[in-house]
Amino acid sequence: MSAAGRAAGPGLRDAPAPEPAATRDDPRARRYARDIISLHDRLSYRRLPLEMRGAPLSLVEDPDGALVTVTGRDSQFPARYLKGMLGFRLAQYLRLNWISEAAVHRTAAFHEPLPHSPVENIHTVTLCARSGKIRGYVGLACSADPESLPLDSACRTPFPTEAAHRIDLLGRYARPGLGTHQAFEFKRFLRDQTMPRDEQHTRVPWHLMLGIGEALLALGDGVRVVLGDAKEHVALRHLRLVGFDLHVVEGTSPSLCPSDPMAPIYRQTVVAKPFAAPVPADIAWYRDVVRSYLDGTSELASWQAVITTLAARRTRTGHRPDPARGGAHR
Repeated sequence: MSAAGRAAGPGLRDAPAPEPAATRDDPRARRYARDIISLHDRLSYRRLPLEMRGAPLSLVEDPDGALVTVTGRDSQFPARYLKGMLGFRLAQYLRLNWISEAAVHRTAAFHEPLPHSPVENIHTVTLCARSGKIRGYVGLACSADPESLPLDSACRTPFPTEAAHRIDLLGRYARPGLGTHQAFEFKRFLRDQTMPRDEQHTRVPWHLMLGIGEALLALGDGVRVVLGDAKEHVALRHLRLVGFDLHVVEGTSPSLCPSDPMAPIYRQTVVAKPFAAPVPADIAWYRDVVRSYLDGTSELASWQAVITTLAARRTRTGHRPDPARGGAHR
């Protein structure tokens, strides 16, 4: 990996401070943002699959060698690659205007903060096998609780989505033996904004969903409930198609403190909706359908046929028993 080893700058939240209004259109901040985007556009991660520590939680390769996707825990990624993935996240959010350029400039950040968590986070990254460029990313972030607490505990730390939307997403799943270290938040479901709208562009989100699905199967009871916020026709659609019975809360008004670097993400016309769901009991079935199409062994002839097959399964099964509660999920 070429320049990623130099991406060792401070985390974005290392020096939180109110953002002066005058810096909002600071040309220096805009120039710095362009430089960060350009830096991460030049990085290559071609050797990442070979340099993982231990077997990845998932490895997905296209039969024609176009894309390769790996999923692993924080500790499985060498530091330079972890910083590079967090830098990809930052660069994409800068492209989308979902993060404060002024905050990024003020802290001289060129990657999102490194994880400091009691439980390891999970990262799924899709690469162009030829160039080594990152084409997609999605993460599963763990709770900030030092010790696992009941999901309905008044002492548990809210996940970022819960804090932004000012709601409790996990209390409905509380049951003995299920704690906050078994709940994970979906983070940064991203596709490279520079990709042409070709077949790879279509395949990237399915690579990411397959990587997450296989990781959930590998982790078993280590992940029982997921949550996050997403837009209706983007991540929510993909999550439903791969079997998640989502509890979506309508009508929230999310926001972050103006000094928070991520505050711009909630200033969009279409706002992400908060959701939570137990890990589907039949997630292996959905995994098999997606994997067989991606690896070329499926009898299905098109992406529309895949989507129809996945949607039909969900229609037939309706609301499945909720493994987090042992009862019906409404």
